[in-house]
Amino acid sequence: MSSLNLIAHSALRGAMAGSVLAIVYTALAIPAAGLLLMINNIPVGKTFDAMIGAGVFALCAWPFAIVLGIIPSAIIGAVGGSMIGTVVIPFRTRLSRHGTTLIGLLVAMLIVLIAYLVFGQSMYDPRENSFAPYIPYLFWFVGPSIMAILGLTWVGWSMPH
Repeated sequence: MSSLNLIAHSALRGAMAGSVLAIVYTALAIPAAGLLLMINNIPVGKTFDAMIGAGVFALCAWPFAIVLGIIPSAIIGAVGGSMIGTVVIPFRTRLSRHGTTLIGLLVAMLIVLIAYLVFGQSMYDPRENSFAPYIPYLFWFVGPSIMAILGLTWVGWSMPH
């Protein structure tokens, strides 16, 4: 496999991993948000209204998830995959599957670190005494970061030898 084919192959795998994992994350996060909405409305007697709201939220959330989560995840996965392919090229005859997996993990950690330095610190206020301010941070940063690390590590693991 030529160098350009290796980069294209790993970029395609990265895009695939990013989009599939973003779809899985979305499919878990939307019902969880609806459930949280219902649980928070039980004490005030608005459970039925919350159920309707959760259903409408689920319908409206998917288009936004595609634009704000799935497409960016595919792009980040493609960039990460191409980075993995580029790093592997000089060493591909000497690297084992463990080595390419480690490269995938390190590239993913680098991307997560950059994202944290750019976006992560502004997502929460460490002076707050409750857990509530950390919920958006967990939803918008920690969950997607875990998915990115899993996906790009898989891209490294799946590199052709």
